Amino acid sequence: MLNSLKSSLKRLASSEKKTHIIFVIGIAGIILIALSGIGKDNKSSDHDNETSVQSIDMSEAEQFGEMKKAELEEILKKIDGVGECSVMLSVEGTNEYVYAENIDRSQDLNSSASSDKVRNEIVIIDSGGSRQALIKKVLSPKITGVVVVCRGGGDITVKERVIKAVSAALGLSYGRICVEKKI
Repeated sequence: MLNSLKSSLKRLASSEKKTHIIFVIGIAGIILIALSGIGKDNKSSDHDNETSVQSIDMSEAEQFGEMKKAELEEILKKIDGVGECSVMLSVEGTNEYVYAENIDRSQDLNSSASSDKVRNEIVIIDSGGSRQALIKKVLSPKITGVVVVCRGGGDITVKERVIKAVSAALGLSYGRICVEKKI
């Protein structure tokens, strides 16, 4: 079979229609390249990657919000007069990582001018054969508002206690906390 293919190629190469054959092969190659790109849209794959990153981040924010919500509901139920309660949190952002850095500062003093040079370098550690940046701290998403609906929400003293508790627990101003009576 290999010999017959070689002999066919030799006949094509020796024929007078070489330019026509090369042209047809070139067109066929262009068509094959164009067909291989169908179904693969670079923009959609970039968008898919971006969407998966956003969904991971939203998941972190949602997990953080649910954890804080459960903690807040548990605390508020223990306050005298509150009774059964539901909490809704407004969460903004995602976890933010602050990495450890080595900072080198140098000062160059010339006769006429001086200049300061600063070089930042993120600290990389080896753990189990993989290299990772050293995380200095993780900043949690920001809670921007809270709504509390509880049985005792109609009583002014209970409402004030709930607002103080939520403000102290989450570091929010009074204007970002709403307490209402549950029906």
